[in-house]
Amino acid sequence: MHSVDDHTLLTALERRLAAALGGSTRFGRLGLHWPAAAARRAADTVAFRTNDVGGYGPIPLDRTLDITTVTTRFAKIPEFARTDELRQSRLIPCADRELEELLTPPIPMDRWVTFETTIADRTYRLHEGRWHDVGQAIPTNTALSEPKSGCKVIWSSPACAPTAKAMS
Repeated sequence: MHSVDDHTLLTALERRLAAALGGSTRFGRLGLHWPAAAARRAADTVAFRTNDVGGYGPIPLDRTLDITTVTTRFAKIPEFARTDELRQSRLIPCADRELEELLTPPIPMDRWVTFETTIADRTYRLHEGRWHDVGQAIPTNTALSEPKSGCKVIWSSPACAPTAKAMS
């Protein structure tokens, strides 16, 4: 996959994501999914631990991963700061309600969020911290799926960048 460096497009996508993080569905729906780094621990998860999100403390999330709980918190954060806060926030699956038995290391919250929007007849999807160009917009009522292998990555969170070890 090739990265695309289109600042104008990225700015538009980030603005739409910021609106969705505050609860707006005007540009598309926000969702939560299990990233690859945590998927194998899904069956063992009882609740989730987060860091201090937006200066309002941790977000209380049970195993259902209710997106409304997340958007309620992000709605308190100024829209211009939401996408940065999303990348700084961490989510950790826990095996207990006391949030003491951590099942994975902290995972950036943008890896858990999915969002799909259309700009100029092209559909873009945020999946595991990366923006993907998924092609010509096609009306659909289906849930978000994994990006197709032909998707072009147009933005990646620095937290998602491959390490030297992962690339070897």
